[in-house]
Amino acid sequence: MAYKLGMFYLGGGATGANLELHDLQFVAVETVEQAYPRLRQAWVGDKHKLHLDGYSWITWADGYAVSLSKSKPEGRLKLFFVNVGGYRQGQLAELHEFALFVAETPEQAKQKALEQLLLGADLKHKDNLKAVEHCLLLELFDQYYVHLTPDTSGQPDLPAWQGYHRL
Repeated sequence: MAYKLGMFYLGGGATGANLELHDLQFVAVETVEQAYPRLRQAWVGDKHKLHLDGYSWITWADGYAVSLSKSKPEGRLKLFFVNVGGYRQGQLAELHEFALFVAETPEQAKQKALEQLLLGADLKHKDNLKAVEHCLLLELFDQYYVHLTPDTSGQPDLPAWQGYHRL
C-alpha cells in the first residue's frame, strides 16, 4: 500500500469553551487508522472530547494531480492550504471557507483564494470583504514530499468519509 496525503477535519471541546472547536490536520499515511495517534497528538483541546468529523485523500488540486514520494520535487510550484474568513450581514458567526491551491508563492495562493472563496461575504473584514486567515505550505510529511503533475481533467477531492468517530 502506498502513502497518501490525508486531510482530516477534527472536532472536540476545550475547557471553558461553549462551542465545539474544529481544526484541520494533514498527515501522510497508508490508512486512516494510522493517522489517529498523530491527530490525537496535534489536538489542542480536551483529548477526551476529540473526534473525527471527516477526511479526504488529496489526489488533485487546482489543475494538478497530487502524489507523495521520498524524492524531492523539481519545479517551483507548491501546494498550499488556504483558509479565508469573512462575515455575512445578519449572521453573528464568522464564516470560513478553505481550499487547496497550487502556486509558486504564498502570496499567489492567497490571491487565488481571495478570488475564489467566500464570494458571498458582504461585510468588511481586514481585507475589504474577506481576509486570508491561514496559508499553509503542504510540502513535506515525515519523509514524503508532495509532487504535483499537471492534470486538467481532475476534480477536487470529495470527502472519503463524514460522520462522528471518537478518537
